[in-house]
Amino acid sequence: MTSKERVLRNYTFQRIDRFTIDFCAESVVYERLRNYYGAKDDLELMEILHVDFRYPKPRWIGPPLVDEQGRPTDYFGIPRGGVGDFGYALEHPLAGVRSVAEVEAYPHWPSPDMWDYDQYAEDCARFEEYAVLGGVWGWFFEAACELVGMDRFFLLMYDQPEVAHAILERIVSFMERTSEIMFEKAGKYIDICFTGDDYGFQTGPMMSPALFNRFVRPYLQRIYDVGRRHGKLIMHHSCGSVARWIPTLMEMGLNILEPIQVRAAGMDPRELAAKYGGRLCFHGSIDTQQTLPFGTPEDVRREVKERVETFRPYGGFTIAPSQHLMRDIPLENIVAMYEAAWEYAWL
Repeated sequence: MTSKERVLRNYTFQRIDRFTIDFCAESVVYERLRNYYGAKDDLELMEILHVDFRYPKPRWIGPPLVDEQGRPTDYFGIPRGGVGDFGYALEHPLAGVRSVAEVEAYPHWPSPDMWDYDQYAEDCARFEEYAVLGGVWGWFFEAACELVGMDRFFLLMYDQPEVAHAILERIVSFMERTSEIMFEKAGKYIDICFTGDDYGFQTGPMMSPALFNRFVRPYLQRIYDVGRRHGKLIMHHSCGSVARWIPTLMEMGLNILEPIQVRAAGMDPRELAAKYGGRLCFHGSIDTQQTLPFGTPEDVRREVKERVETFRPYGGFTIAPSQHLMRDIPLENIVAMYEAAWEYAWL
C-alpha cells in the first residue's frame, strides 16, 4: 500500500494497514532532525520518519516582500518580525481604515499572478506515491485581523460591517482565485484541499455563532467549494477550541479537522472520537503544549499509544503533533514520538 493509497483509504474509513503519519515543524527543528539522522535533505528526513504526506507550495514571483523601511513583509504588505518561521505583525497597515474606499485604495493587495503555478504543478507531480495536499492557505480571517489589528477588526464587524466585509472580500477573492488556478494546473496530482484559519481560543470559540455565520462561514465556504468542485477531500487547520464549529464545518463539507489541540476546551480526543468517529477524520493531536515540550520520552510514547487506541475503532486518524514542532521541544521527545508512531500505528 503506497502512502497515497493509505491516506485516501484512511480518510474514507476503509481498511488500511496502519494509521497515517505526518510531520510539521519550524525550520530549526528540521535542521536538528536532519543532523540527528544524517539525512541529506528534508525529503529524506520524511522518508526516515515514515511521513505519508507531501506539501508542495507555489513559488512567489511577485514584487520583493519588503517595505520602504527594508522590513520583511508577507504578501499583504504586513511588516513582520520575531524569531523563527512565524513571527508577528510589527504594525497593522489598515489600522486607521474608515471606509470601503480606503480598503480599495490599499496599494498592497496581492494578485493571483504573483505565483509560479507551472513550477508548482511540476513539484506536485514528483510525489505520485504520497498524499499531496494542495490549494490555498486560506488564512483570510487572521489576515484581516493582522491588517487592521484584532481588537479593531472585531469592532469593525459591529460598527462598520461594510468595511469588514470589504476587507474580507479583497482577501478571499485573491485566495479563491489562487486556489482555483492551483487545482487547474496541478489538480490531477493533488489528493486533499488543505486550508487553514484559526477560530478558537484556548478556552472557547473566538466569536459568537452570529458573527461566525456572518463574517466567516460564507467566505470559508468559497475556499472549500474550490476543492469540492475539483473532487478533493477538504482538510481544515484551526487551532484552539473549535468544538463549537465542528458541526457547522461538517455541514460545509469538511472531511478532516487538523489538529486536535488537546488541552483546549472541548477538544478531548476521546470525546471527539465518540461523537464524530466514522464521520469526521482527525489529523494530529500529540500535545505540543505540555507533553512534548515538558514531558519525558516515555510520556510521549504513552500519549501516542493512547491516541491510536482511541481512534482504532473508528479509523480516519493521522499521528502528528497538535501544532508545529517548535525549538523548545527536546529532540529526544520528537524522536520518541516518531518511533512510537511507527511502532503503534499498525492496525
